Amino acid sequence: MDGLFFVNKDIGMTSRQVGAILGKKFNTKKVGHLGTLDPFASGLLIVAMGKATKSLAYFKDSIKEYIATISLGVATDSLDNTGKVIETREVREYSVEEINKVLNEFKGKLTQTPPLTSAIHISGKRAYEYARSGVKIEVPSREIEVYDNRLISLDNKKHTLEVYFKVSKGTYIRTLGSDLANRLGTIGHLSALSRIAVDNFKIEEASSLEDILNDKVQIKSVVDTLSKVMPLYVVSDDKFSEDIKNGKIKYFEYNSDTDSLLVIDKNNNPIAIYQKNSENKLEFSRGMF
Repeated sequence: MDGLFFVNKDIGMTSRQVGAILGKKFNTKKVGHLGTLDPFASGLLIVAMGKATKSLAYFKDSIKEYIATISLGVATDSLDNTGKVIETREVREYSVEEINKVLNEFKGKLTQTPPLTSAIHISGKRAYEYARSGVKIEVPSREIEVYDNRLISLDNKKHTLEVYFKVSKGTYIRTLGSDLANRLGTIGHLSALSRIAVDNFKIEEASSLEDILNDKVQIKSVVDTLSKVMPLYVVSDDKFSEDIKNGKIKYFEYNSDTDSLLVIDKNNNPIAIYQKNSENKLEFSRGMF
């Protein structure tokens, strides 16, 4: 089976587990996903099956949207609700105006240090592997961008904030939550997180894993999905299609400013993706057949 599923991942599952379950259901080892959701998080996970795994590198996942619940007064070693509590503090009441003022400071380009329990690679290992073995390492900071944020709700009795974030790829919402709490003069961790969008793909398009396993959801084609992130060009000539497949057409003439182009045949089957090179030419990038 070739195509993509938009999964509304449940809390408690890893992204890899979701892929493995779908691979077993549809009898394929070719399974991949766009971006990773931590087990404690829920929300949109794009999973590719079969030949569609070739398409994942061409999706735009530079902008992601989340809804996070930040619990104030309790810090954990993982910065989320799965970690060990390392500190607690009394928490005062906050006004909406106070929260909004601080949130405004967390917009634009920021420098962020990923958590020690993150999956980033450091000297050939993931950070969480060092953390599990008790090895102390220094996690390098990185530049991120918060395009937008807003307070959804404030509960002074439970000491929680529900916040919407629109961020660049590579942003750790756990770190944002902890930094936000620190800026408010306290400590905090994420007690809930849901990804509601990956660029122009929304959570409303996603289905539960249960519905997919019960054959209630039709798989999305590569052509229909990629057409939302790049233009399509239909090749009606069979010989020209074969020439592309055989690697004879290195460059593609297309009058557009697009950085990527999906070429399909007259039967709506994907043939290849061309991408703009340093010379501003659309060059063959990968066959999709």
